[in-house]
Amino acid sequence: MKIIKYIGMGTALFLATGCTSGFEEYNTNPYRPPVVPANTLLSTMFQVYASPQQNSCQMNNTMWACFSGQVTTPTTWNSGDQAFAYYNTIERFNQATWNDFYGKIYTNLFQIEKLTEKKGLIYHIAQVTRVFAMSRIASLQGPLPYTQVQAGNTSAPYDDEKTAWHAMFDDLNAAIKVLEEAAPLGVNVDLASVDQFYKGDCKRWLKFANTLKLRMAIRISGAAGEADYAQQQAEAAVRSGVMDNVNDSSWDWTNSNMGVNGYNVVDSWGEVKANACLVSYMNGYNDPRREKYFTQRKDGSYMGVRSGSQNIPTPSTYADYSRLLIATNKAAPQPVMYAAEAAFLCAEGILKGWFRDLGMTDAKEYYEKGIRLSFEEYKVNGADDYINNDKLKPGNHDDDVNKNDNYTNKSQVTIKWNNSDTPEVKLEKVLTQKWIALFLDPMNGWADYRRTGYPQIFPATRSANNTCTIERGQRRLHFAESEYRTNKENTEAAVSLIHGGQDTNGADLWWALKN
Repeated sequence: MKIIKYIGMGTALFLATGCTSGFEEYNTNPYRPPVVPANTLLSTMFQVYASPQQNSCQMNNTMWACFSGQVTTPTTWNSGDQAFAYYNTIERFNQATWNDFYGKIYTNLFQIEKLTEKKGLIYHIAQVTRVFAMSRIASLQGPLPYTQVQAGNTSAPYDDEKTAWHAMFDDLNAAIKVLEEAAPLGVNVDLASVDQFYKGDCKRWLKFANTLKLRMAIRISGAAGEADYAQQQAEAAVRSGVMDNVNDSSWDWTNSNMGVNGYNVVDSWGEVKANACLVSYMNGYNDPRREKYFTQRKDGSYMGVRSGSQNIPTPSTYADYSRLLIATNKAAPQPVMYAAEAAFLCAEGILKGWFRDLGMTDAKEYYEKGIRLSFEEYKVNGADDYINNDKLKPGNHDDDVNKNDNYTNKSQVTIKWNNSDTPEVKLEKVLTQKWIALFLDPMNGWADYRRTGYPQIFPATRSANNTCTIERGQRRLHFAESEYRTNKENTEAAVSLIHGGQDTNGADLWWALKN
């Protein structure tokens, strides 16, 4: 019995470290299914970062992305006004992100936990991935099962938002501690074998985790009573090291080993276009990054489609409007996290009075750094001229197909930083340029809009959901109907945790504005 015990311990050790060479020659039961290595399970979890699979891309990157004003879907899939653009989507689309993220994370995480005994790098990278995905779910719907989810029983009670977010910080901090120990050692071979982002480079993973932590801290900073806690988390992240240059940025170069990005497939269905909001801002600014973001129309111009068109559109209606450039090249990588984000987050933190003990007091420095990093990321010249322009303002949307979709931009902020600007104008500049730089990362823009009102995203022309006003837009996704079926008692109890006590698309999240 002692021999068997030690063999079992050896198995766990081999799996935890990834050193499986020659192992299949020993202790193999031909009647038992082979054990999947922990790093292989991790690779499946990695799919939540960029959602490259065609349906995942459709659901997670393009549909509710219309709320961010970056992408829109000019089709209703024969469902009338039951679409995200009208704040009233059909249920199978509403619950898609939940099903995709929740399914990919927990099925694999619990197996990794068992194989690694919750130790080692692979387990803690899995925790970083879990926090990335669940912070997105929390930013979509609010309360969620987190602290009480257990292996074999994912139908768990929901945590209130504060509890869930603080638990996510705890898990992320534990992972960061391990990454700080691993970073000086360089590349981890076991991680490298499945890591399409950083090839096992622990230093870059540490920066990724800290930047995620900084993002989360900024996101909850406006929640009642959270300012000090958020500042502590943010300053710890910066002290440990956030993304600093474009080599730190995270891109899925293999599209999760699928060889084709999801945008290319979705584009072939004719259902994804550049959003009129982002295009109008960039047109007004004469932004040279347009050629890296969008395709040109036949006349050489850039024109996006307004989310929530007054006339329910079809893909053919907007055939000549700007597409996403990434969709024209199936092998193009998908962005996961930009280094520019860290700079803009630091700029906003400085505006809050954070980071003084770290010697960071100039928001202008980090604002301009964020813009420069974005230009460098896309290999675009002209950053200096852009940064120093104090004349150009965001443009309007003048639709030459449907004049009823025209919109006069409410934003009047110029680009150049002016120390005499009001704090509100400075914040709008930071979040507007951050939103432009973080193209194809829709959660950030939508979250920033909900918590601050910036950037000033174009509203839908009308709302088909009586809980969402045009002025405020959609504020969350309601709980998935599948949760009401399979986790009924806990889901119904969670409704009381939502601001206002109703499970609607118009209810505000814990960290969002309430007016």
